[in-house]
Amino acid sequence: MKSAFIISLVLVLMIGLSCGGKNDSRYDQNMSVPEGDPAFPALQNSWVIDKANILSQEIISEGDAVCQKLKEDGIAEVVVILIDSVNHPVEWATHYGRWLGLGQKGMSTEGGNNGLVWLIRPDAKEKITVSVGRGLPRFATTDYGAIIDSTIEYFNFGNFDRGVMELVKETDKVLREIYGKK
Repeated sequence: MKSAFIISLVLVLMIGLSCGGKNDSRYDQNMSVPEGDPAFPALQNSWVIDKANILSQEIISEGDAVCQKLKEDGIAEVVVILIDSVNHPVEWATHYGRWLGLGQKGMSTEGGNNGLVWLIRPDAKEKITVSVGRGLPRFATTDYGAIIDSTIEYFNFGNFDRGVMELVKETDKVLREIYGKK
């Protein structure tokens, strides 16, 4: 009886261990566009994607350079996307990051899953949504909340160029402070 219990316990532990590690089956893998929302645009030439067609090319280039440097320094992969008609912003931003495969590969405890999506909805009352990958656990609500607070008025008053640059620069500054790579 005692040996049957030990064998059962060992089997349960083996099954549990085989599901952990490199297998991400325990995480939500949903990458679908929420019903009624616009399709996900591919990441092409820039980390700053303007599907609303309101940013200057200069701002797209400058923002892209900051985001590219964050990627090159191994801190995070940051996408800023401006798009209209998103009705489910939290799900859309999260699923979009997964769909892009944003963030370095690997377990979050090993520096993977370090993706970050800033969704800007010019046509919505609540203009800014953020989705933070599990690989950025120290980038918390107090951090991105302060970034939102410092940039929201630019978006609310239609100054999207200034809002995006402030958002990108503040994100860069805070992530470098938290993760120690300046």
